Amino acid sequence: MMNNKERKELILNSLDEQSFDDINDAFSCIGGDVSALEAVPFGLRNEVIRIFEDLADGVINSKESIERLRAFVSSVPD
Repeated sequence: MMNNKERKELILNSLDEQSFDDINDAFSCIGGDVSALEAVPFGLRNEVIRIFEDLADGVINSKESIERLRAFVSSVPD
């Protein structure tokens, strides 16, 4: 079983190595790992949903959705 540090590395490496179109594309491959992150700070628990909504509403573009996903994953404690 992976710990948070290993899971974060796996997710961030996947984001670096694969050229996902947007968060929807990324989540089809790594969504399970993102959802399995533990100890997500209270203020960030809905961040992934916010990213999906902001992309759907046109508030952010596809590239920004990946950048925000990367920032979210990076902010979760090891």
